[in-house]
Amino acid sequence: MVLLSLDICLGTIPLGYKKDSNKKTVIDETTKDIVIRVFNMYLEGKSYQQIANTFKEEEILAPKKWRDSNIQKILENRIYMGDYEQYKRVGKVQGKEPIIYMNVVKPIISRAVWEEAQMQKEKNQRAYTRDRVYLFFQKLKCPKCNRIMKCKGSGGIKKKYMYYTCEHCGIYYREDLVEECLESFILDLVEYDMTVKKYFFPILADKKESNIEKLDKEIGVLQKQKERIKKAYLCGVVEMEDFSEDYKIIEEKLDILEKKKYETLNLNNISFTPQQLLADRDIEREKLIKDDKLNEIIKEEWNKKSKEEKQEFISKFIESVVLIKDKNGELKIESINFRRSYIEQLTKFFNNGIFDVYAPIEVDGEEKYIRTSVNINDKQLDDYMQRLNKEFEVEYYELFSKNINKNEKEIELKLNNKKQKVIRLVAVKNDKNFLKNKNENYKIGAIISKEK
Repeated sequence: MVLLSLDICLGTIPLGYKKDSNKKTVIDETTKDIVIRVFNMYLEGKSYQQIANTFKEEEILAPKKWRDSNIQKILENRIYMGDYEQYKRVGKVQGKEPIIYMNVVKPIISRAVWEEAQMQKEKNQRAYTRDRVYLFFQKLKCPKCNRIMKCKGSGGIKKKYMYYTCEHCGIYYREDLVEECLESFILDLVEYDMTVKKYFFPILADKKESNIEKLDKEIGVLQKQKERIKKAYLCGVVEMEDFSEDYKIIEEKLDILEKKKYETLNLNNISFTPQQLLADRDIEREKLIKDDKLNEIIKEEWNKKSKEEKQEFISKFIESVVLIKDKNGELKIESINFRRSYIEQLTKFFNNGIFDVYAPIEVDGEEKYIRTSVNINDKQLDDYMQRLNKEFEVEYYELFSKNINKNEKEIELKLNNKKQKVIRLVAVKNDKNFLKNKNENYKIGAIISKEK
């Protein structure tokens, strides 16, 4: 047996070992039993977290803060069976195999016990994955290699931990922190979905009749196929590459069928203009804001969904997300790719002059972001304001205008804060091709409500 100085290889001595007076790495008799106990407890069926909790309660090596990650590192460290794995992390990042030196130190546990623990770990991971629902399943991409991040789980019956990892780059994100990072964005999508279902659904459909039941049946069959493929992947029956491709094909087919379902609705007896629907939505929205209930209702709509429903909702809008950690370790959004079906909906709303964007505007010396309608003409603006006037007293204030034959005009907006409020901005252009080039006439105005 060749004994190496582990502090040269690792920089630190792992639990269970120490340096003797000759600076040789030897077993530490005072802590080796902790390592043995970790392996024994794990093979008895205890989870990482359960072992960590036991050590906390018994104040093992207090004041050390035991975590599930500490237990995992012990179980995965080859040094405890006498081997040393060099370049383990670097090898993963660079796509290279690490170098393993056999029998470099006296082992604390047998090779058979270590191998058994690894097999148990694989079984546990498959079991943890099967009984968990991952909100961002197949949606998170590694910021380094752009691979889909795998779902992993730990914990027991009382508390479960879900996270996403790229095994190639050694990156992992906890699911609760991912949801926290994307919360504001998700709630905006929830409000959008509620609005479409209640007000703008007719705009996504043509006025024709067809067999809705047949379409629902086809959608149901595809959803079952999607669920079967997902379970096969989670159980380890299919590989990531095969799974991702089949899963994407089914989602694309579902998008097409959902679109057909919109188009087959019988809307012949419905009389509306898109701007009238927009006004109805804004009337309800302003009332909820006034009663301070809008955010509460949106959060309630999200929180009442089951995890399965949340997963499907996210999948409905998002193709992929790339997150990065800042210098403080907090998650930040680097990019989000939307589903094609969602983009098509937004395009249809844009073509109908009810596409909302947030635009910065200075109101009484303070910059605020206000909802803005784009691609709207004077007739559509009139429809919108007439509908609003049934509930509010509204006026149009022109803030900026451009006329290729005249000078540009800009007006400062000042409000009576107690009686007036900006409902939305409008970018009015009567030509079909909105702002196709700079030599076009357009105007930007604010719709202001007054208390009656």
